[in-house]
Amino acid sequence: MRKWLLLICLVWLPIAALAVTVEGTHYPATVQIAGKTLKLVGAGLREKWFFDVYTMGAYTENGSCNTRSIIKDEEVKYLRLNMHRDVSAEKMSSSIGESFAEHMPKNASAELKKQRKTFESYFKKECKEGNVIEFVYTPAKGTELKQNGKLLGPVMTGKAFQEVLWDIYFGKDTCCEDLQEQILETCRNK
Repeated sequence: MRKWLLLICLVWLPIAALAVTVEGTHYPATVQIAGKTLKLVGAGLREKWFFDVYTMGAYTENGSCNTRSIIKDEEVKYLRLNMHRDVSAEKMSSSIGESFAEHMPKNASAELKKQRKTFESYFKKECKEGNVIEFVYTPAKGTELKQNGKLLGPVMTGKAFQEVLWDIYFGKDTCCEDLQEQILETCRNK
């Protein structure tokens, strides 16, 4: 009996060790999205002017710690933001718009520019403390934005949109250097 218990513990321990809790928010080691098992890349806290804004967990199919792979690989990807303070719809919209403007390719297509404006318009409701914001990318489908499990608008089709969104968090000119560091540190230590 003890041998079975030890075996169960040894199998379970590596999986449990990959889960992360940040500021009281639990990010499991794996999640099921679009019929795929995604692995936690890492999680961290986004602060601005000494205020906790949100925690974020990043998931991909391969769980790679390589930022280029995180941005570019064609696989199901998932970002979950758990709000730790109230942020107005206007502020969310302008922040995402500014971030997209900074991360759009210089030769961005008219379609990608239109998608950016459409995506900004999805933020019509205040993001209150405790809300969950989710970005889900599925190849051949596109990127979904959800707030508290509710889809906020049509899916943003195409890989280019997903790459800009993930570059905001994992690119070299990230909006959130401390958050990126925390996520990658979690990734390297798993």
